[in-house]
Amino acid sequence: MSAQSATTNLKYLGIFLLTSQQICMPLMARYTRARQESDSFFTTVNVLVMEIMKLCACTFLILREHGDPQRFVRDVKSAIWDDPVETAKVCFPAVIYTLQNNLYYIALTHLDATTFCILYQLKIFSTALLMRMLLNRRLSSYQWFALALLVVGAADVQWSSSSHEGPAHTNDAYGLAAVATMCFTSAIAGVYLERVLKGSNVSVWMQNIRISLIGLPVSLFSMCYYEWSDIQRDGMFRGWDFWVILLTATNSLGGLLIAMVIKYADNILKAYAQSGAIVGAVVGSWLIFGFVPSFFFMIGAILVMISIVIYSSYPYRAPADEQPLPVKGPRL
Repeated sequence: MSAQSATTNLKYLGIFLLTSQQICMPLMARYTRARQESDSFFTTVNVLVMEIMKLCACTFLILREHGDPQRFVRDVKSAIWDDPVETAKVCFPAVIYTLQNNLYYIALTHLDATTFCILYQLKIFSTALLMRMLLNRRLSSYQWFALALLVVGAADVQWSSSSHEGPAHTNDAYGLAAVATMCFTSAIAGVYLERVLKGSNVSVWMQNIRISLIGLPVSLFSMCYYEWSDIQRDGMFRGWDFWVILLTATNSLGGLLIAMVIKYADNILKAYAQSGAIVGAVVGSWLIFGFVPSFFFMIGAILVMISIVIYSSYPYRAPADEQPLPVKGPRL
């Protein structure tokens, strides 16, 4: 098999796995959170275990690549302890990702999986605006049109969803607040990574080890601060079953899938993967939860999917004689 053929296979395998993960994740999260509170898992424990699993997976991948445990230890020491400035730079995204992982479960406790999948695409809108304001990143007229279409579609979906009563223990306002915070923090993390970490020569796996080593104590503190008394009473793994374990593993390894897709696939394929995930979430919600989308809900979902494809397919292309805009603020 040629190198080009292998790269193509990896590209489509990554897209397939990422689409499957984005379909299954919200459905499993909704299923495992739609229980009585006494039977639900602790979200902070789940996030802590996710960080441990991600750290183990990245360690395995680097060891497999190097084939020498001593070299691995030297590389970790060099990347983390011997380069404290670069390590300090990942503290912010590590805290952001820990916050987002907890908000993810809050959102899916109060919103159905399909509504969450669609509303969370507003992160494209918030990221584009921050990129434009802080990094002077230009957008094409098609992309501005796509962002407007995205907002209209998301508003339509939320309007359609708010007319339906959810389970007694859910609160749409909490779910919307969690999604809005996720979209905003995702945009901040995207801008930060673009500005601060883009020039780093550390591999993506080592970067994930850095983030996990910082995220672990943050997750541990969060678990002890918010749920220690309940953990002492019910045990650390209250509510854990096969589906929670599968959810945790899928969520933990999702970031590695995204890294794989970023390396091998283009933006258009990723856009189709996101759109496919929305369709999969609709079908899965119908089969598992009996969710029947209204006509206006489907119109909103279609508008969001179209906007994603347009935004990714028609990026801004600068004329040959155009001077780049200066980046605002000091370089970190």
